[in-house]
Amino acid sequence: MEKYDLIIVGAGPAGIFTAVELLRHGSKKKMLLVEKGKPVEKRHCPKAEVGHCVNCRPTCAITTGFSGAGAFSDGKLSLSYEVGGDLPSLIGEEFAQELIDYTDKIYLEFGADPHVEGIYTGEDIKEIRKNAIHAGLKLVDCPIRHLGTEKAQQLYLAIQNYLADNGVEMLFSTECENIILENEECKGVLLRQGEGEPRAVYGDTVVIGTGRRGADWLEKICAEHHIAHKPGTVDIGVRVECRNEVMEKVNKVLYESKLIGYPKPWKNKVRTFCQNPGGFVAQENYDNDLAVVNGHSFKEKKRIFLKQQKIPESWGQMVHLPVRLKRIKMETILEVRRDLEEKSK
Repeated sequence: MEKYDLIIVGAGPAGIFTAVELLRHGSKKKMLLVEKGKPVEKRHCPKAEVGHCVNCRPTCAITTGFSGAGAFSDGKLSLSYEVGGDLPSLIGEEFAQELIDYTDKIYLEFGADPHVEGIYTGEDIKEIRKNAIHAGLKLVDCPIRHLGTEKAQQLYLAIQNYLADNGVEMLFSTECENIILENEECKGVLLRQGEGEPRAVYGDTVVIGTGRRGADWLEKICAEHHIAHKPGTVDIGVRVECRNEVMEKVNKVLYESKLIGYPKPWKNKVRTFCQNPGGFVAQENYDNDLAVVNGHSFKEKKRIFLKQQKIPESWGQMVHLPVRLKRIKMETILEVRRDLEEKSK
Protein backbone atom coordinates (compact mmCIF):
# COMPACT_ATOMS: atom_id res chain seq x y z
CA MET A 1 0.00 0.00 0.00
CA GLU A 2 1.34 3.41 -1.04
CA LYS A 3 1.35 5.69 1.98
CA TYR A 4 2.44 9.31 2.56
CA ASP A 5 2.30 11.71 5.44
CA LEU A 6 0.81 14.34 3.13
CA ILE A 7 -0.81 14.22 -0.31
CA ILE A 8 -1.32 17.51 -2.17
CA VAL A 9 -3.62 17.47 -5.19
CA GLY A 10 -2.86 20.34 -7.55
CA ALA A 11 0.48 22.07 -8.21
CA GLY A 12 -0.87 25.59 -8.46
CA PRO A 13 0.00 28.31 -5.93
CA ALA A 14 -2.00 26.67 -3.11
CA GLY A 15 -0.35 23.28 -3.51
CA ILE A 16 3.13 24.63 -4.17
CA PHE A 17 3.19 26.93 -1.15
CA THR A 18 1.73 24.26 1.10
CA ALA A 19 4.84 22.18 0.40
CA VAL A 20 7.23 25.15 0.43
CA GLU A 21 5.97 26.42 3.78
CA LEU A 22 6.28 23.00 5.41
CA LEU A 23 9.86 22.65 4.16
CA ARG A 24 10.77 26.15 5.32
CA HIS A 25 9.66 25.14 8.82
CA GLY A 26 11.84 22.05 8.79
CA SER A 27 9.16 19.45 8.08
CA LYS A 28 10.38 15.91 7.43
CA LYS A 29 7.01 14.71 6.19
CA LYS A 30 6.88 12.33 3.28
CA MET A 31 5.01 14.43 0.72
CA LEU A 32 3.40 13.64 -2.62
CA LEU A 33 2.37 16.43 -5.02
CA VAL A 34 -0.06 15.32 -7.74
CA GLU A 35 -0.55 17.41 -10.89
CA LYS A 36 -2.77 16.82 -13.90
CA GLY A 37 -0.46 18.76 -16.23
CA LYS A 38 3.26 18.72 -16.98
CA PRO A 39 6.32 19.99 -15.12
CA VAL A 40 6.96 23.65 -15.84
CA GLU A 41 9.92 23.07 -18.18
CA LYS A 42 7.77 20.82 -20.41
CA ARG A 43 4.81 23.16 -20.65
CA HIS A 44 4.68 24.51 -24.18
CA CYS A 45 1.82 26.00 -26.21
CA PRO A 46 2.03 25.05 -29.91
CA LYS A 47 0.24 28.25 -30.90
CA ALA A 48 3.62 29.99 -31.04
CA GLU A 49 4.55 27.77 -34.02
CA VAL A 50 1.26 27.18 -35.84
CA GLY A 51 -0.38 30.55 -35.20
CA HIS A 52 -3.64 29.29 -33.71
CA CYS A 53 -4.98 27.26 -30.80
CA VAL A 54 -4.97 23.49 -31.50
CA ASN A 55 -7.05 22.54 -28.43
CA CYS A 56 -4.43 20.34 -26.80
CA ARG A 57 -5.68 17.17 -25.10
CA PRO A 58 -5.88 15.94 -22.43
CA THR A 59 -4.74 19.25 -20.88
CA CYS A 60 -4.06 22.79 -22.03
CA ALA A 61 -0.44 23.77 -21.39
CA ILE A 62 -1.51 27.33 -20.62
CA THR A 63 -3.86 26.43 -17.76
CA THR A 64 -2.45 23.19 -16.33
CA GLY A 65 0.93 22.05 -15.09
CA PHE A 66 3.30 23.06 -12.31
CA SER A 67 2.41 26.58 -11.07
CA GLY A 68 -1.00 26.54 -12.78
CA ALA A 69 -2.03 29.32 -15.16
CA GLY A 70 0.50 31.56 -13.40
CA ALA A 71 3.38 30.09 -15.38
CA PHE A 72 2.15 31.80 -18.54
CA SER A 73 0.51 34.88 -17.09
CA ASP A 74 2.36 38.17 -17.17
CA GLY A 75 3.64 37.44 -13.68
CA LYS A 76 2.38 40.43 -11.72
CA LEU A 77 2.25 40.36 -7.94
CA SER A 78 -0.13 42.93 -6.46
CA LEU A 79 1.43 43.80 -3.11
CA SER A 80 -1.56 45.45 -1.43
CA TYR A 81 -4.49 43.89 0.43
CA GLU A 82 -6.77 46.49 -1.20
CA VAL A 83 -6.88 44.59 -4.49
CA GLY A 84 -7.74 40.99 -5.19
CA GLY A 85 -10.09 38.58 -3.45
CA ASP A 86 -11.91 38.26 -0.15
CA LEU A 87 -8.94 37.37 2.07
CA PRO A 88 -8.86 40.71 3.98
CA SER A 89 -12.52 40.34 4.95
CA LEU A 90 -11.88 36.79 6.18
CA ILE A 91 -8.70 37.28 8.22
CA GLY A 92 -8.42 41.04 8.61
CA GLU A 93 -6.61 43.65 6.54
CA GLU A 94 -3.47 43.83 8.68
CA PHE A 95 -2.90 40.06 8.72
CA ALA A 96 -3.62 39.83 5.00
CA GLN A 97 -0.94 42.46 4.32
CA GLU A 98 1.53 40.59 6.53
CA LEU A 99 0.94 37.42 4.50
CA ILE A 100 1.37 39.30 1.22
CA ASP A 101 4.70 40.75 2.41
CA TYR A 102 5.83 37.33 3.65
CA THR A 103 4.95 35.64 0.34
CA ASP A 104 6.67 38.39 -1.61
CA LYS A 105 9.92 37.68 0.27
CA ILE A 106 9.69 34.05 -0.82
CA TYR A 107 9.36 35.13 -4.46
CA LEU A 108 12.44 37.32 -4.03
CA GLU A 109 14.38 34.37 -2.61
CA PHE A 110 13.60 32.40 -5.77
CA GLY A 111 14.74 35.13 -8.15
CA ALA A 112 11.97 37.71 -8.53
CA ASP A 113 13.03 41.14 -9.79
CA PRO A 114 13.54 43.39 -6.74
CA HIS A 115 12.22 46.39 -8.69
CA VAL A 116 8.68 47.42 -7.72
CA GLU A 117 6.32 49.37 -9.99
CA GLY A 118 3.58 51.77 -8.99
CA ILE A 119 5.24 53.40 -5.97
CA TYR A 120 6.07 56.74 -7.54
CA THR A 121 4.83 60.11 -6.31
CA GLY A 122 4.70 63.51 -7.95
CA GLU A 123 2.67 65.60 -10.36
CA ASP A 124 1.99 62.75 -12.79
CA ILE A 125 0.29 60.71 -10.08
CA LYS A 126 -1.74 63.73 -8.98
CA GLU A 127 -2.94 64.29 -12.54
CA ILE A 128 -3.93 60.64 -12.98
CA ARG A 129 -5.78 60.66 -9.67
CA LYS A 130 -7.58 63.90 -10.60
CA ASN A 131 -8.66 62.47 -13.95
CA ALA A 132 -9.88 59.33 -12.19
CA ILE A 133 -12.00 61.41 -9.78
CA HIS A 134 -13.53 63.31 -12.71
CA ALA A 135 -14.46 59.95 -14.24
CA GLY A 136 -16.05 58.74 -10.99
CA LEU A 137 -13.21 56.32 -10.22
CA LYS A 138 -10.92 55.70 -7.27
CA LEU A 139 -7.23 55.16 -7.92
CA VAL A 140 -5.86 52.57 -5.49
CA ASP A 141 -2.20 52.84 -4.50
CA CYS A 142 -0.81 49.37 -5.15
CA PRO A 143 2.83 48.36 -5.53
CA ILE A 144 3.33 45.85 -8.37
CA ARG A 145 6.19 43.39 -8.75
CA HIS A 146 6.34 42.41 -12.41
CA LEU A 147 8.01 39.05 -12.93
CA GLY A 148 7.34 38.86 -16.67
CA THR A 149 5.90 35.82 -18.45
CA GLU A 150 9.29 34.32 -19.34
CA LYS A 151 10.87 35.18 -15.95
CA ALA A 152 7.92 33.69 -14.06
CA GLN A 153 8.58 30.33 -15.71
CA GLN A 154 12.21 30.47 -14.62
CA LEU A 155 11.19 31.33 -11.07
CA TYR A 156 8.66 28.49 -10.84
CA LEU A 157 11.26 26.09 -12.23
CA ALA A 158 13.53 27.12 -9.34
CA ILE A 159 10.69 26.38 -6.89
CA GLN A 160 9.98 23.04 -8.58
CA ASN A 161 13.65 22.08 -8.28
CA TYR A 162 13.66 23.19 -4.63
CA LEU A 163 10.77 20.86 -3.84
CA ALA A 164 12.42 17.96 -5.67
CA ASP A 165 15.78 18.56 -3.98
CA ASN A 166 14.07 18.48 -0.59
CA GLY A 167 12.39 15.13 -1.11
CA VAL A 168 8.91 16.11 -2.33
CA GLU A 169 7.73 13.42 -4.74
CA MET A 170 5.88 14.85 -7.73
CA LEU A 171 3.58 12.98 -10.09
CA PHE A 172 2.80 14.80 -13.34
CA SER A 173 0.26 13.93 -16.04
CA THR A 174 -1.63 12.27 -13.20
CA GLU A 175 -5.30 12.89 -12.55
CA CYS A 176 -7.03 12.54 -9.21
CA GLU A 177 -10.26 10.71 -9.98
CA ASN A 178 -11.71 10.61 -6.50
CA ILE A 179 -10.97 10.75 -2.79
CA ILE A 180 -11.04 7.80 -0.43
CA LEU A 181 -13.34 8.26 2.57
CA GLU A 182 -13.49 6.06 5.63
CA ASN A 183 -16.00 7.01 8.34
CA GLU A 184 -16.35 10.45 6.74
CA GLU A 185 -12.59 11.06 6.96
CA CYS A 186 -10.40 11.45 3.89
CA LYS A 187 -7.76 8.73 3.92
CA GLY A 188 -6.34 9.02 0.43
CA VAL A 189 -6.97 9.50 -3.29
CA LEU A 190 -7.56 7.47 -6.44
CA LEU A 191 -5.00 8.40 -9.10
CA ARG A 192 -4.84 7.62 -12.80
CA GLN A 193 -1.95 8.15 -15.22
CA GLY A 194 -2.98 8.20 -18.87
CA GLU A 195 -5.05 5.17 -19.83
CA GLY A 196 -3.83 3.11 -16.88
CA GLU A 197 -5.95 1.68 -14.13
CA PRO A 198 -6.69 3.93 -11.13
CA ARG A 199 -4.65 3.18 -8.04
CA ALA A 200 -5.24 4.02 -4.42
CA VAL A 201 -2.69 6.17 -2.59
CA TYR A 202 -3.15 6.84 1.11
CA GLY A 203 -2.09 9.77 3.26
CA ASP A 204 -2.43 10.94 6.84
CA THR A 205 -3.46 14.35 5.47
CA VAL A 206 -4.87 15.25 2.05
CA VAL A 207 -4.86 18.82 0.74
CA ILE A 208 -7.02 19.61 -2.30
CA GLY A 209 -5.81 22.69 -4.18
CA THR A 210 -7.11 22.26 -7.71
CA GLY A 211 -7.81 25.92 -8.41
CA ARG A 212 -10.11 27.26 -11.10
CA ARG A 213 -9.14 24.49 -13.51
CA GLY A 214 -10.38 21.83 -11.09
CA ALA A 215 -13.37 23.70 -9.63
CA ASP A 216 -15.99 21.64 -11.49
CA TRP A 217 -14.29 18.39 -10.47
CA LEU A 218 -14.13 19.46 -6.82
CA GLU A 219 -17.77 20.48 -6.80
CA LYS A 220 -18.73 17.09 -8.24
CA ILE A 221 -16.65 15.25 -5.62
CA CYS A 222 -18.21 17.25 -2.79
CA ALA A 223 -21.71 16.56 -4.08
CA GLU A 224 -20.96 12.86 -4.53
CA HIS A 225 -19.72 12.48 -0.94
CA HIS A 226 -22.20 14.92 0.60
CA ILE A 227 -19.46 17.31 1.69
CA ALA A 228 -20.69 20.79 2.57
CA HIS A 229 -19.14 23.37 0.30
CA LYS A 230 -19.66 26.94 -0.80
CA PRO A 231 -18.48 28.58 -4.03
CA GLY A 232 -16.32 31.65 -3.74
CA THR A 233 -16.77 34.94 -5.55
CA VAL A 234 -15.99 34.94 -9.26
CA ASP A 235 -15.14 38.19 -11.02
CA ILE A 236 -16.27 38.45 -14.64
CA GLY A 237 -13.47 40.01 -16.66
CA VAL A 238 -13.77 41.80 -20.01
CA ARG A 239 -10.49 42.24 -21.87
CA VAL A 240 -10.27 45.53 -23.75
CA GLU A 241 -7.56 46.09 -26.36
CA CYS A 242 -6.42 49.61 -27.17
CA ARG A 243 -3.44 51.26 -28.75
CA ASN A 244 -0.48 51.63 -26.46
CA GLU A 245 -0.57 55.43 -26.73
CA VAL A 246 -3.95 55.56 -25.00
CA MET A 247 -2.57 54.13 -21.75
CA GLU A 248 1.09 55.04 -22.23
CA LYS A 249 1.32 57.76 -19.59
CA VAL A 250 -0.61 55.79 -16.95
CA ASN A 251 1.41 52.64 -17.64
CA LYS A 252 4.71 54.53 -17.52
CA VAL A 253 3.94 55.97 -14.10
CA LEU A 254 2.08 53.06 -12.47
CA TYR A 255 2.72 50.09 -14.80
CA GLU A 256 -0.72 48.80 -13.75
CA SER A 257 -3.34 51.25 -12.54
CA LYS A 258 -5.89 49.90 -10.08
CA LEU A 259 -9.13 51.83 -10.65
CA ILE A 260 -12.40 51.09 -8.84
CA GLY A 261 -15.82 52.45 -9.76
CA TYR A 262 -19.53 51.95 -9.17
CA PRO A 263 -21.18 52.87 -12.49
CA LYS A 264 -24.85 53.72 -12.82
CA PRO A 265 -27.56 52.53 -12.86
CA TRP A 266 -26.81 49.38 -10.79
CA LYS A 267 -23.66 50.66 -9.07
CA ASN A 268 -22.05 47.24 -8.93
CA LYS A 269 -18.35 47.36 -8.13
CA VAL A 270 -16.09 47.23 -11.18
CA ARG A 271 -12.32 47.40 -11.25
CA THR A 272 -9.45 47.34 -13.68
CA PHE A 273 -6.89 44.56 -13.42
CA CYS A 274 -4.30 42.64 -15.40
CA GLN A 275 -3.14 45.40 -17.72
CA ASN A 276 -0.46 44.20 -20.12
CA PRO A 277 1.59 47.11 -21.47
CA GLY A 278 3.01 46.05 -24.83
CA GLY A 279 1.61 42.59 -24.15
CA PHE A 280 -0.15 39.77 -25.97
CA VAL A 281 -3.62 38.27 -25.90
CA ALA A 282 -3.62 34.56 -25.05
CA GLN A 283 -6.41 32.01 -25.34
CA GLU A 284 -7.07 29.62 -22.45
CA ASN A 285 -9.15 26.48 -22.89
CA TYR A 286 -11.21 24.79 -20.19
CA ASP A 287 -13.61 21.87 -20.09
CA ASN A 288 -16.87 21.82 -22.07
CA ASP A 289 -15.27 23.79 -24.93
CA LEU A 290 -15.01 26.95 -22.82
CA ALA A 291 -12.36 29.35 -24.11
CA VAL A 292 -11.41 32.59 -22.36
CA VAL A 293 -8.69 35.19 -22.91
CA ASN A 294 -5.75 36.15 -20.77
CA GLY A 295 -2.84 38.53 -21.24
CA HIS A 296 0.89 37.86 -21.33
CA SER A 297 3.44 40.61 -20.73
CA PHE A 298 7.09 39.70 -21.09
CA LYS A 299 9.91 41.32 -19.18
CA GLU A 300 12.18 41.78 -22.20
CA LYS A 301 9.90 41.31 -25.20
CA LYS A 302 7.36 43.94 -26.25
CA ARG A 303 5.18 44.69 -29.22
CA ILE A 304 6.23 47.33 -31.73
CA PHE A 305 4.61 48.93 -34.76
CA LEU A 306 5.28 47.73 -38.31
CA LYS A 307 5.87 51.15 -39.80
CA GLN A 308 9.25 50.29 -41.35
CA GLN A 309 8.23 46.96 -42.88
CA LYS A 310 7.38 46.38 -46.54
CA ILE A 311 3.73 45.70 -45.82
CA PRO A 312 0.62 47.93 -46.13
CA GLU A 313 0.80 51.08 -44.01
CA SER A 314 -2.67 50.32 -42.63
CA TRP A 315 -1.27 47.18 -40.99
CA GLY A 316 1.24 49.27 -39.09
CA GLN A 317 -1.62 51.30 -37.68
CA MET A 318 -3.62 48.26 -36.62
CA VAL A 319 -1.23 45.58 -35.46
CA HIS A 320 1.63 45.05 -33.04
CA LEU A 321 4.15 42.27 -33.52
CA PRO A 322 5.88 40.16 -30.84
CA VAL A 323 9.57 40.74 -31.62
CA ARG A 324 12.70 41.59 -29.67
CA LEU A 325 13.11 45.05 -31.18
CA LYS A 326 15.41 43.45 -33.75
CA ARG A 327 14.59 41.81 -37.09
CA ILE A 328 10.98 40.81 -37.77
CA LYS A 329 10.75 37.30 -39.14
CA MET A 330 8.61 36.57 -42.21
CA GLU A 331 6.77 33.83 -40.27
CA THR A 332 5.60 36.46 -37.82
CA ILE A 333 4.33 38.72 -40.63
CA LEU A 334 2.44 35.81 -42.14
CA GLU A 335 0.88 35.09 -38.76
CA VAL A 336 -0.32 38.68 -38.54
CA ARG A 337 -1.75 38.42 -42.07
CA ARG A 338 -3.73 35.32 -41.08
CA ASP A 339 -5.05 37.10 -38.01
CA LEU A 340 -6.14 40.11 -40.06
CA GLU A 341 -7.84 37.92 -42.64
CA GLU A 342 -9.76 36.13 -39.88
CA LYS A 343 -10.82 39.44 -38.33
CA SER A 344 -12.03 40.83 -41.67
CA LYS A 345 -14.39 37.89 -42.32
